[in-house]
Amino acid sequence: MRIFFIHGFGENETIFNKIRPFISGEHFFLNVWGLLGDAPRPGINVLDFAKELVQKYGITKNDVVIGHSMGGWIALHIKYLTGCPIIQIASWTDPTRIVSPFKNPDLYLWLVRHGFIFNRFVKWVSISKNYKGKPSIDIYRETFDRLMQGNIENVINQLRLILTPVPEKVAMTPDLRIHALADTIVRHPKELFYEVPGDHFTLYTHPQTVYEPIVAFLANPGP
Repeated sequence: MRIFFIHGFGENETIFNKIRPFISGEHFFLNVWGLLGDAPRPGINVLDFAKELVQKYGITKNDVVIGHSMGGWIALHIKYLTGCPIIQIASWTDPTRIVSPFKNPDLYLWLVRHGFIFNRFVKWVSISKNYKGKPSIDIYRETFDRLMQGNIENVINQLRLILTPVPEKVAMTPDLRIHALADTIVRHPKELFYEVPGDHFTLYTHPQTVYEPIVAFLANPGP
């Protein structure tokens, strides 16, 4: 069985380091930074990107895709294209569940491009408000630093996967949703989900609570 792992916004494949040893199968880690590239892609949306991944890796209904945060959003569209089982960790099927003070995507991208979002001050405020004293502080700091230091066009390309509306209505349901109620980045789903402790980075801070339901699902994925 091929297992595809897709990381979240600003992350990389190391986000799965603490759960992947417990998940059987042939592992493929898709690095969104490299796959999107540094050239501006103003027309890209998540469905287009999912099509690129399906074609590049030959993903079929016999594969499994595990996505964290933005990676779960990408996985949802891969399921739409292939019918493969997917597992969402701290992710969404409804974009309104993303916590953001900005409702206008163009404004948000403009603020990012001009350095108003990913900077030291916003990092300090965010950590002080949501992560101070929590076990996830280091992984959040590492992710935020990657966004501050990364190529701005690549960061914006990733944001387009999250913010750009998809022309086709994708009404799909993940086969397993894993979420923490205390997630401050993505609100918990309104639909049934497997609740875990921690926050947006539970797969890193409480890995056993995340890999156990995944292992159980893969042992009996259903029809």
